[in-house]
Amino acid sequence: MRDAVTDALGPLPTGYRDLLTRVINAAEPDERVRSVWLSGSVGRGVADAGSDLDVVLAIEPAAVGEFAARWRDWLARVTPVVFARELPGQPGSFYSVTPDCLRLDVVVEPRGAARRVGGASRLLVLSKNGLPETADAAPPLTGPDRDRLEDLVQEFLRQMTIFPAAVVARQDWLLGVVGVQNVHLMLYQLFVEANQPLPPMGIKQWSAKLSPRQRQVCAGLPAATASQDGVLTAMRAAAAAFRREATAVLAACNASWPADFDAAVRRYWQHELGWQE
Repeated sequence: MRDAVTDALGPLPTGYRDLLTRVINAAEPDERVRSVWLSGSVGRGVADAGSDLDVVLAIEPAAVGEFAARWRDWLARVTPVVFARELPGQPGSFYSVTPDCLRLDVVVEPRGAARRVGGASRLLVLSKNGLPETADAAPPLTGPDRDRLEDLVQEFLRQMTIFPAAVVARQDWLLGVVGVQNVHLMLYQLFVEANQPLPPMGIKQWSAKLSPRQRQVCAGLPAATASQDGVLTAMRAAAAAFRREATAVLAACNASWPADFDAAVRRYWQHELGWQE
């Protein structure tokens, strides 16, 4: 393997190097496969021990349908697996797990297809076309998406209109635990969007997307337990934190705060729960 490929795989468990070698060995004699790329966190050069082996196969356009119909046969030439499933809406693409619990994810695209990922997001491993291959240039980095931030706030408020009747009135404290977790997740998503643009990183690099203060806010929220006091205490803390942080984030991004919606929710909570937020 080239030095760049070896370096990219360095943080992963050693079994992934052999797995990639087997991918290449299966691709080299297969005339349908014209090039092989590393993608995901490995292709971006930001992999760690928790990363998957993400591979893109560029297939001769006329052979894509055949490959998609028999991708399991191709996978069997690479490695035994204990799990494999086709990616929805992407014929021939799949994610899989080997008996050693190595994770191999493969995306299939027609050779020459427009690539949506940036040039820094892929690393060429094998090319049969006789010419160097490059991926498309990376799109310019952008800041926070105000529509996304506003949608998160509106969804938070919508869920708050559900909580008193669906959870408290029914005394469904298991549902209440899920409701609290949803608010925690929306707060995390709000922070991540507010921090854009972020350097490329995988979805499992969770805490790395937050600032130290944001991590402290999220870590300090009480976890809900499936009891009246556990749910009410956790939801009140989560809702207060979301409102406080979302108000500041939207103001900093010149996004619109839904004042009428928020006021209606506050009145409803005061009437139903006796809470003044």
